Amino acid sequence: MNQVNEILRDIASFGKNEDGSYTRTCYSPEYFEAATAVEKQMKSLGMKTEWDAAGNIHGILPGTRSGAKSILIGSHMDTVPHGGLFDGAYGVASGLAVVKRLVDEGKKLEHPIEIYGFNAEESNPIGGTFGSRAVTGLVDPKQLGLGDALAVYGHTVDEIMGCQREFSDVKCYLEAHIEQGDYLDNEGLDIGVVSGIVSVIRYVVTASGQSNHAGTTMMKKRRDAMVAMAKLIVESDKACREIDDKLVLTVGTITCDPGSENVIPGRVQCIFEMRHMETEKTDELIKRIREIAAGIDTVEFTITNKINKGSVQCDSHLMDVIGQAAETCMTKHVVMPSGAGHDANPMAHKVPSAMIFVPSKGGLSHCKEEWTDPEYLEKGADVLYETVLRLDTEG
Repeated sequence: MNQVNEILRDIASFGKNEDGSYTRTCYSPEYFEAATAVEKQMKSLGMKTEWDAAGNIHGILPGTRSGAKSILIGSHMDTVPHGGLFDGAYGVASGLAVVKRLVDEGKKLEHPIEIYGFNAEESNPIGGTFGSRAVTGLVDPKQLGLGDALAVYGHTVDEIMGCQREFSDVKCYLEAHIEQGDYLDNEGLDIGVVSGIVSVIRYVVTASGQSNHAGTTMMKKRRDAMVAMAKLIVESDKACREIDDKLVLTVGTITCDPGSENVIPGRVQCIFEMRHMETEKTDELIKRIREIAAGIDTVEFTITNKINKGSVQCDSHLMDVIGQAAETCMTKHVVMPSGAGHDANPMAHKVPSAMIFVPSKGGLSHCKEEWTDPEYLEKGADVLYETVLRLDTEG
């Protein structure tokens, strides 16, 4: 299926930076340029297209049997700032490649095929996996600051709540994606059959101390919020490593008040993010973090949950079908979990869902060096195509 590379570069070329990276943030002009290119591809294949207020592009190829449930294929079109070519966009391109191959070969399926190009999957002011959560009705209308954040993009909470679709007419959801880790690449494997998607849990952690003069306040009297936060981060990292080698903790943002070189920080705030397939592991980590914070007596810590996207298991039957498809395509494959979040997570709360991984060279992602060799992109699209054919014959 050589066309997947051509389709990918057509729809994902928008937002390319001078350094070779890509930036298509949610609701940005670059995002809509890419999504419009997807719509053009959809229309050229005879698909009916529609947009929603969440910024999702949606295409439908009718089936031949009345009442047959739809097979959904999707991924996202937005990127992190200075991200790579493949993350998200590959899943949309592979879905289009499946439909193009059906059209080129003159095959008509009993089941409708629907393709979603989702908006705002990456971290953003309105929350990650936003487009797919809007479609599945999993956006919390009471989310703190949601109305103000949406107003920046010219939308309202009511408009987003109106994006929810009915899923009684859906058979399943499939998503092809680059692994974003190095397991497949290291092991020389072609395909990953995803068993589940880890949770993404974030806490707002605030250290409140006392701002004071940097020159006249002696060390023994300081209530330095930055030092306290640094201690908490280091000890929390240590605790994470002790609990489980598949548990991960990241502190990627920090704000300091008043933020002056000659003033002791009085207030420091960070986001602590943790991921694992088992709730027990993340529960144990946040318990340990709270205990560590309680033992740092120079400041007061507050720890508040911001996001709790629970882990999901992929559908076992769909995993079996993907495995059979991989064997038919003579690809070397393995069953493996996903350490990254995906649109398949919210979709799995509504319909049977599964994912197909292809290797990421060196395990690099969310950067300009992100790369998957064309042969692997084609193998992933071939497996997706064969999976769709098998699902269509099930009735």
